[in-house]
Amino acid sequence: MTDTVRTEKGTALVINLTRFGDLLQSQPLFHDLHAEGYRVHLLCLDVFSSALPLLRRVERAWILPGARLMAETERNWRVAAARLLHFARTLRNGARPACVVNLTTTLPARLLTRMVAGENTPVRGFSLEAEGFGRNSGVWASFLNGTTASRQSAPFNLVDMFRMVGSPARAATEVMLASPPPQTHEEAGRLLAAAPRGTAGFVALQLGASEERRQWPARFFAAVGDRLWREQKLFPVLLGTEAEAPLARAYAAAAGQPFLDAVGKTDIGLLAALLTRVRLLITNDTGTMHLAAGLGVPSLALFLASAQPWDTGPYLPGCCCLEPDMECHPCPYGRACSDNLACLERISPQSVGDLALAWLGSGRWENAPLAAIGQEARVWLTTRNDEGFAAVRCLTAHKNADRTLWLEQQRFFWRQILDGMESPAGARGAEEGSVFAGKNCGQDFARSVAPVLDQAVQILEQMEEQGRLLGRNSRIGQLFLRNCERLQHVLDACPPLRSLGGFWRELGQGRGDALHEVLRLVRHLAGHLRQWSAVLRRT
Repeated sequence: MTDTVRTEKGTALVINLTRFGDLLQSQPLFHDLHAEGYRVHLLCLDVFSSALPLLRRVERAWILPGARLMAETERNWRVAAARLLHFARTLRNGARPACVVNLTTTLPARLLTRMVAGENTPVRGFSLEAEGFGRNSGVWASFLNGTTASRQSAPFNLVDMFRMVGSPARAATEVMLASPPPQTHEEAGRLLAAAPRGTAGFVALQLGASEERRQWPARFFAAVGDRLWREQKLFPVLLGTEAEAPLARAYAAAAGQPFLDAVGKTDIGLLAALLTRVRLLITNDTGTMHLAAGLGVPSLALFLASAQPWDTGPYLPGCCCLEPDMECHPCPYGRACSDNLACLERISPQSVGDLALAWLGSGRWENAPLAAIGQEARVWLTTRNDEGFAAVRCLTAHKNADRTLWLEQQRFFWRQILDGMESPAGARGAEEGSVFAGKNCGQDFARSVAPVLDQAVQILEQMEEQGRLLGRNSRIGQLFLRNCERLQHVLDACPPLRSLGGFWRELGQGRGDALHEVLRLVRHLAGHLRQWSAVLRRT
């Protein structure tokens, strides 16, 4: 495809106003939009503007001064609103987007999307109706907005969800970030020159995380760093922001071997350059992990508290992800821990060190003593499936656990549901689609979920019958609405199916004004849930 063909569609403006890691995870979408024929513009927060040289296929970036706008809102909201309106007009006139892709679900981002897109510019992702109600464009946007808060029901990597929201064709084959600028490599070289004589290489340690409850103890990092130096002469390089300096001090207090403290001493470009010099990154679930993945640097990542590798793991095959082997993990968002954050110390430095040394010595995580490690951690290997979606493969006995098997089933059935939902043929093809060939969940789990799916199918069938009679009798309309609410309650009351509940809520809010569309979706969903229940009953 030539550049002339690529630019025929005009400009796609991507709006991503969330965290550093989420911005980096948008990179594959930029490639997709470019391959689809768009020039790509990006709107991001000013605090992450130093990451822009690493983003490929972005022709122009628009920087939103988020902190300043928030401060002005506190002083005088009218001034802040006027400034935001002026910014939106400048953006709209400067970018002249043929398409706006908003990946941020917050109300301010939706409002800004509405202001930039106006009435006529197509929007993918999240926006507002003219009346101020939220609007999700496409079923993948509804899925992303309605399901990811359920920690047991997040079967897709966020990168793939971004790609399906913004460019479902997934036309790109390249997904990597750009190399850091040359001057950052020179600066990285000067920092690493402080390594002791005899250093055989470098391993980076990212000590912090977005929340304290997601941080593996600094003294555990120190134990691993000491071991890597003693056994392999691999020099630990501590990474983190200036706010994470206390973690570096805690590491120093526990360490008995040399290390380089680069915490608070790097901007994003220098951080990227340092990562390209290390053999491995050992990290919590962080933006640094996503930066390493985008640069092709393997990581050994710990997912604690509410973090899990299925949806926020590194988008790079061959990385190793660890979760504490605890029934309560991953914990729900916004809920206080009743076990004093025991998950933080569940995974020992011995296990992390064994995995790191196995990979550094052989390039295979499987060469670590997985049976022993599996007593305290679930060990996952990041992969790609045949369709190019990110996946994780369990390396420990947890591959036969209900949670693992249920997530695999969800990946299959959600693809069946979502891929067919926008197509008129999709509502007819539920019974004729692919057959789930994976291993089934245990009997107790299946017996708790299958009856709920059966009940949901019965309600959907009633809704389909009632839908044919709407307009003939006012009571039928009341029964139809009551069944909509019943279905919501049934799905919400079953924890493994809460993602379906969230999805149904989003569909009802987004498409409830078009009866023919609702009835088509009812038929489509009933067919797939019927098939799903049959799979669970195979045990």
